[in-house]
Amino acid sequence: MNCPKCGSNMSDKKKRCDRCGTDLTIYRKILRVSNLYYNNGLARAKVRDLSGAVIALRKSLDLNKLNTNARNLLGLIYYEMGETVAALSEWVISKHFQPQNNEADEYINKVQSNPTRLDAFNQAIKRYNTALNFSKQGSDDLAIIQLKKVISLNPHFIRAYHLLALLHMKAGDNEKAKKYLIKAAKIDVTNTMTLRYMQELEAPAAKDFDANPEAESSNTNKIIPISSYKEDKPNIMLFVNLVIGVIIGIAVTSFLIIPTIKKNIMTDDNTGYTDNASSVAQLEKKDNEISTLTSQISDLNQQIEQLQAQINNTMIPEDQIGAYESLFTATDLYFDELDKAESEKDFTTIADTLAPLDESQFSEEAAINLLTRLRNATYPIVAQIHYDKGHELYSNTKYEEALTELAKAITFDPLDVDAIYFTARSYDRLEDKVNAAVYYNKVITDFPDSNRVTDSKSYLEKLQQ
Repeated sequence: MNCPKCGSNMSDKKKRCDRCGTDLTIYRKILRVSNLYYNNGLARAKVRDLSGAVIALRKSLDLNKLNTNARNLLGLIYYEMGETVAALSEWVISKHFQPQNNEADEYINKVQSNPTRLDAFNQAIKRYNTALNFSKQGSDDLAIIQLKKVISLNPHFIRAYHLLALLHMKAGDNEKAKKYLIKAAKIDVTNTMTLRYMQELEAPAAKDFDANPEAESSNTNKIIPISSYKEDKPNIMLFVNLVIGVIIGIAVTSFLIIPTIKKNIMTDDNTGYTDNASSVAQLEKKDNEISTLTSQISDLNQQIEQLQAQINNTMIPEDQIGAYESLFTATDLYFDELDKAESEKDFTTIADTLAPLDESQFSEEAAINLLTRLRNATYPIVAQIHYDKGHELYSNTKYEEALTELAKAITFDPLDVDAIYFTARSYDRLEDKVNAAVYYNKVITDFPDSNRVTDSKSYLEKLQQ
């Protein structure tokens, strides 16, 4: 035992320090209680009571921050719960207090010796934060997609299971929520959040839809897509519809009304022998009607010519009409994907359809807003998919194929510094020094706060040498 005041090493049975005379009675009791809490935490960890173990070990460290055994065990528990950053923090602190003969060195080396796994943990944390933002914005479907990827990257991330269960409970899918809570309970059997959600699911009268019939419908109404986007057509459609209506009116007049009038005239001629004066008056009346209809047809023809001239004078490029068609097609595809199960949704085709479009191609503000919303909903997901494929190909030394996927990731998310970095690494592996230097410089200049800057500078210096 070391004296807390002067640091002298002495026997545990000493009541006072031989060097400075400090009373060690209370200090020994504090160390003893700290060790008791450590033993309690160890016992709880052995039966997977991780939450209780964390509380006990925290109390142990509050009493004795130099208890490296307690700190190392706390790091292991955080690692088992999917909290990799918290685990590494505890091990680094432990190594600071005990630089020699510390098991924390082994734990840190095991994590850092596998860059692929460490990057997977990093991606899991980023995706969890993205899912959390989606859930706060009300985009529960997008949040669930991100969280499923999180638990595939880090199957022990308890917070991801909790958020997944909460989103499924909100959507009324209690069976899926219970499934994720059971998985979380297998990792930490006494987690208070898990137990609270399980109690909420098993409560028999948690939701009384008979007393409040609008409660159930309010949840489903939230996800009904607004179909008003399809009404935003280009202005040219107004002229086209008007021309079609005029043509139909002329056709009806020509093929139905005029033949009927002539037929009636012939019938009157055959049956009106008894009253010649009346027949002549009727003939004159019919002639006047025919003249009127002929005049109307002439006026309609003039209107058609005027409308045609307006259409010809309206400069609407063909590519603008094609842009509207692409936008409407992407909208239909997006709504179709929303109707599918979470595991079957694929926004790749939608993003590819939206990629060539430019806001300058649209004259309607509603069309521009629709384009922006579709891109915000699909681009982050598709960019992450292409990045994951590109990173996997890079890890398998398929650098040319990796460049294709990483380029798509950058197209859909130009601020993805990881995609830019691995693009530079792929060019570097292919010994394309020019392009590698371009992307290394892009990481250094455009993302100065990124953790990729140090490695980029190092690799760039090697290229320049």
